[in-house]
Amino acid sequence: MTRRKVVTKRRRQRKSSDKVKFFMISYKGNKLFAKETQKALLKEWGYRSKIFWGYKIDRKEYTHTNVIFKGIKNKMLKKMNEMKSSIYYIEDDVRFTSDPLNIPKKDIVWSVYRKGKLTNKPPHNVITGSQAIYFSKKAVKALYKHMNNRKRAIQIDSYFSEFIRDNPQLRFHQNVPSIGYEETHESLIDKYRDLDKK
Repeated sequence: MTRRKVVTKRRRQRKSSDKVKFFMISYKGNKLFAKETQKALLKEWGYRSKIFWGYKIDRKEYTHTNVIFKGIKNKMLKKMNEMKSSIYYIEDDVRFTSDPLNIPKKDIVWSVYRKGKLTNKPPHNVITGSQAIYFSKKAVKALYKHMNNRKRAIQIDSYFSEFIRDNPQLRFHQNVPSIGYEETHESLIDKYRDLDKK
């Protein structure tokens, strides 16, 4: 491939990433690991991301159940809505195995997770693991309203599953199989969990 073709390819990649903003949730105690994830996304796929610093688990106000929900709602959600663009929500441990923007044109694409399907019978109609989810501009607007109206904070993957079920007008797609995995690390939410990288 000639230098001109390489440059053109990179320009196209940057242009497509400008339409989608990658937003990462983390907390300052995990800053080094979050920065590693940010660098990996840029180095491997050419996409820049913005990190939002949420809360650290204190087992009082912020528990392993509500900490991510509260971080997104209080620190990230308003900015997501103000961007007036599609948003790719990512967690600070995600690693993609293929281009994260090579996904179907839907309002919501749950691209990296652990297990589960929304098509299962209740109460098992939940996707576990919200490592990466794409939201169209329309979906971001609906998410802003829905999340602000929810008073009680819950596990974030249970919340995102609820949001999708409550908004059937949004076109949804679950990537099967998932296009990424969680990079193994010590987590305050789920300590020393080592997942299969499939």
